[in-house]
Amino acid sequence: MELLYRTPIEWAQNAVKDIDSFLQDHADAERKVANMCLSLIAKYPNRTEIIDELIQISVEELLHFKQVYNLIKYRGNQLNGVFQKDPYIKGIMSIVRSGSDEIFMDRLIIASIAELRGSERFKLISKVVDDPKIAKFYANLHLQELEHIDSFIKMAKIYFDDELVDKRTQIILQKEAEISSSLPWRSAIH
Repeated sequence: MELLYRTPIEWAQNAVKDIDSFLQDHADAERKVANMCLSLIAKYPNRTEIIDELIQISVEELLHFKQVYNLIKYRGNQLNGVFQKDPYIKGIMSIVRSGSDEIFMDRLIIASIAELRGSERFKLISKVVDDPKIAKFYANLHLQELEHIDSFIKMAKIYFDDELVDKRTQIILQKEAEISSSLPWRSAIH
C-alpha cells in the first residue's frame, strides 16, 4: 500500500518550529490508537482471530505513548488534559459506511492508512528536528509503525475477500490524499 499524496519536507520543517505541540499531538494519537484497538475488541468480541493482535498493538501504542510522554517531560512540559480535535481523522471518518461489517472493515483500513501517514511523517520529522534524541526516536518509530500498517490490512482480509479489501483501500486512500493535501499545515501528525 502506498499513499497517494506525499507530504513535502517543508511540512516537517514547519512542524518542528513548535515541536512541543507536535509531541502533545503525538501523545494524544498514540492513546487514541490504543483505545481504538480496545474499542474494536469490545464491539466485535466474536472476531476472535484478531483479538490477540489488537491487544498487542494496543500495548505497543501505549509503549509509544510512554516514550512520547518521556520526551515531553525531557522538554520540561506536561501533558495536555484535553484531546485536541483532529481534522484529519474527522475528515477520513466521513467515508465510513453504515452496517456492522462495513464499519468494521473501514475502521481497520483507516487505521492502516493513518499509521502509514504517521510513519511517513515521523520519518520526515526525524530528518529535520535539531534535537538528536528526538530525531533518533522518530527514525526508529517510523520503522516500528510500518509493522502495524500490514497488521490492520491482514486483519481485514481474515474476514473479507482480498479483492474487496484492496478495492476499498484504494477508495479510502483517495479520500485520505484529498484530506491530507487540503488541510493547513500544523504541528501535528496529521
